[in-house]
Amino acid sequence: MKEYMEKTLGGGKVASQKQFLDNDRKVLRFFCECDELPYVIFYYLADDTVQISEVHHPNDGRDAFPKVLKRQKLPYNPVMNQPGLTFIGDNYLTCDEIYPDRPINAYNRNYRINGVDEATRQYYLEHHNREFALGRIEPPPIPEPTERQVPPYNGFGSEVDSLGYVYALNPKKPKGDFFKSVDNDKKVLRYTARFNTRVPEDVDRRFIISFYLSDDSVSIYEPDVRNSGIISGPFLRRNKYKNVDKNNEFITPTDLPIGGDIKINGYSYHILSCDDYTVKYLQTHFD
Repeated sequence: MKEYMEKTLGGGKVASQKQFLDNDRKVLRFFCECDELPYVIFYYLADDTVQISEVHHPNDGRDAFPKVLKRQKLPYNPVMNQPGLTFIGDNYLTCDEIYPDRPINAYNRNYRINGVDEATRQYYLEHHNREFALGRIEPPPIPEPTERQVPPYNGFGSEVDSLGYVYALNPKKPKGDFFKSVDNDKKVLRYTARFNTRVPEDVDRRFIISFYLSDDSVSIYEPDVRNSGIISGPFLRRNKYKNVDKNNEFITPTDLPIGGDIKINGYSYHILSCDDYTVKYLQTHFD
């Protein structure tokens, strides 16, 4: 009576204790496919239970559910009984009813067998004289890496700071050269320059180009020229700028020769002269 009550409630012991002792930890593994998606079906010989698991790959776009069907006996009739009620005599799937050319039906879903592992293949050859093809879950081919396209600099902030949004989802503040900033703190090279132009209104305009050695940034100030009609003040804010004539590399002191030309932020300047500190610095470090 006790065994009968346990089985009516869905429990009870294994029909054969010898089956459990002989097949404990022995699992058959089938590599299947359903709706063009890969699955792995595990059949536990100890108690004839079945578990179905999804196979996931990186970036497959599907939620990572660990199991499609938790470990249980797989009935032939998928009709659900009343909660807690299981009739004695229900037919369940057993390992001898699995064939290589037949799909495994689990709750009205057919899982086509594509292959098995080596242990499962040997088991069926020895016990049921059936030959299953060896197989495995093939990962999808690795896509070719796409070329990262860096958008053009929009002029807001520094270019190094803007690139942080390209290489990281949460950009970090760019780190400068600490020792360089300490050694060259408050060291500024100053040049006087004019426009390379024939426009009469711009011929007499003069500029002071300041090159900051601490971070290789450049700023341009336009001094007051009498009767020029142009208000003096900052002409170009301090920032790092590229030399378009030198493979778009950042401007260095060697790009500012006396009597030479330099293009900064779309304007072409002719370097006229520099102060005494700049002359001594250039002679000491670049001669």
